[in-house]
Amino acid sequence: MVAAGKRKRGFIVSIVGLLLVILGVLWITVIFPAIDKVPLDYERTYYFVGNFTEINPFTQQSYSFPIRQTLAQKANGTKDGALLIHEVRTVFNTATDPEQDISARYGDEGTLAINRRTMEFARIDEGNRTGYWGPPRPIGKDDTYDLWNPGAGKPTTAHYVRSEDFRGLSVLVFEIDESDLEIGNVTYMGMELPLSYSITITQWVEPSSGTVVYNESVATTTVMGNLVQKTELRYAERTIDDLMDIGRSAHTMLLWFRTIVPWILIGLGAVMVLLDVLVLPRIQARRQ
Repeated sequence: MVAAGKRKRGFIVSIVGLLLVILGVLWITVIFPAIDKVPLDYERTYYFVGNFTEINPFTQQSYSFPIRQTLAQKANGTKDGALLIHEVRTVFNTATDPEQDISARYGDEGTLAINRRTMEFARIDEGNRTGYWGPPRPIGKDDTYDLWNPGAGKPTTAHYVRSEDFRGLSVLVFEIDESDLEIGNVTYMGMELPLSYSITITQWVEPSSGTVVYNESVATTTVMGNLVQKTELRYAERTIDDLMDIGRSAHTMLLWFRTIVPWILIGLGAVMVLLDVLVLPRIQARRQ
C-alpha cells in the first residue's frame, strides 16, 4: 500500500510536469503571440525637427527654412481584423515669429489599417499601402523589412548596417537608401518632364520590441538632375526620450514574457517528469 501511494504521488508529479511543459510550449506558440500585438487603445505622438528646401529648377529661385513636424496617431477601432489608426501630420515653419503653420500644403491626414501582430499593412488600407508600418518584432541582423514610403508611393527596403550602443541601449541600425525612383512628371512649357525621388532613412531599432528609438531621413526630388525639393527630418529630443523609455521597458518585459517565463515552465516541467521517471524509482528501490 505504501509503495502504491508513493507511485501514485510520483505519477501526479509526472502529470503536473507534463502539463507545465505543454503550457510552456503553448505559451511560446499560441498564448504570447496572441497578446504580443499593437494595443487596441494605441495612441502616440511623434515630434520631428529638420529643414526644408524648395528650388524652382528652371529659375533657380530657392527658399529654405527650419521646420518642426508633429505626427499624431490614435487607434479608432478595427475592421476585418485590422487595427485602424488615424493619423494627422502637421508642419510648421519655425523661422517665422510666430511659427507659420504650413500643414495645408505639406501636412496630411488619413487612416491606416495594419495587422496588429506582424506590423504589415492590411489589404483594406484606404491608401492601398503595402509593406510594413514599422519594423517587425523581434528583429535580427539577417532581417530586412519593406517600409512604406509615401514619397515614393511604394515600400522601400531597410537593410541592417551595424549594431551599436545608443544612449545605453543596444540597438540594430537599419538603413533605406534608394535613388532616382520615378514618381511622376511635371509640366514645363508644354513638356512633360520626369520627376525623380531619392530617400535615405536610418533607423535605430531596439530588436526585441521593434521600437525605433531614433530616426533620421533625407528625401530629395529632382527634375532632369536639378533639385526641386529637399526635406531633412529627425526625431526631436522629447520623442527620443519617450521612445527610449518604451524601448527599455519593452526589452525587459519581452525578455521575461517571450523567453524566461515559458522556458522556466518547460524546464521545471521536464525536471518533474525526469524526477518521477529516473530519480524516484531509484530512491524507492534503495529503501526496499
